[in-house]
Amino acid sequence: MSPGKENAASLAGLRGASTQQNGQQRHPNTLNAQRQRVIERLRKGSADTITLRRDEDIMMPATRVHELRHQFGFDILSTRVKRETDIGRPHTVAMYTLLAEPKPGAQS
Repeated sequence: MSPGKENAASLAGLRGASTQQNGQQRHPNTLNAQRQRVIERLRKGSADTITLRRDEDIMMPATRVHELRHQFGFDILSTRVKRETDIGRPHTVAMYTLLAEPKPGAQS
């Protein structure tokens, strides 16, 4: 299996992955699980750094997006936007938009 197909297979294998802890269902926080959550969120529409941290529990969205681009072949656009945190502090953060899925057979 080529490296690109291997990476795509490992990412695709995480769909629906979750674990039980203290009777509550939670997503694992492995790097693959975080990348999967980023892609699932971006497939629904654009998301900014603050949203990915807060809603998807991704503490380093830029790193996960970089991996998705360069290791898995996703075409993700980053634009700078001004946003406020939940406590009202202004920040300039990235807004991520999924432009295209990896091409079949593409290698990293």
